[in-house]
Amino acid sequence: MIISLNKRYVFVHIHKCAGTSIEVALAKMLRHNDIVLGSTKSGEKYQEFFKRTIGLNKHSTALEARDFLGETLYGKFYKFAFVRHPIDRLHSLYSYALKLAHDAEMSDDERRNFDAHGRWPDRPPFRYKAVAAALESRSFSDFALHPLTWADAGAQPQWQSVCDASGKLIVDFVGKVESIEQDFTQVCEKLEVSVPLEVRNSSLEKKSALELSPLALSTVRERFARDFELFGY
Repeated sequence: MIISLNKRYVFVHIHKCAGTSIEVALAKMLRHNDIVLGSTKSGEKYQEFFKRTIGLNKHSTALEARDFLGETLYGKFYKFAFVRHPIDRLHSLYSYALKLAHDAEMSDDERRNFDAHGRWPDRPPFRYKAVAAALESRSFSDFALHPLTWADAGAQPQWQSVCDASGKLIVDFVGKVESIEQDFTQVCEKLEVSVPLEVRNSSLEKKSALELSPLALSTVRERFARDFELFGY
């Protein structure tokens, strides 16, 4: 998340929607008293501090930003977010979870404990629900049906990040990852800035829906029904 008091805008960073790329690009134009949470070196460094002091984090919602700024000030800011096709976004989470697990092998003691008790190590990334679900799944379909997947923050519906409690949209612009260059250009024009956008943490997948069984596909469509409707997917 970015809250720019100087440029008067709020960027809502939704999981697996190119948020890191956008924050890194816009961070070049931030000034004193602007806040970036996560993504950049300083954003990651001070994320825990801001979480303790102002109650916001990298993936805080628009509603949480409004509560922090106050409704009057929030109304004067330009608020925007980027979303992604729900199925591709879930597949990205699956790929990312597998990568995290692959890059963090268990020690011999952790492996013995897992073999004896079936419990993943109580440390990142194994304590992340999506990672445990990915490790316990043989395919993307299994991942989409695993209960731990739906308990992970990265699998929560996107509308919850940009709407109020009644489901009303409370941001001014919602761009799409599928048209990110065009949509980000529109954001830059609104902010009166010119910054290059580089793809970071990319795990774009094609034809993700074809990897889902009928049951998994219906589950995903039911879970993300509001996302499909609100964002026109």
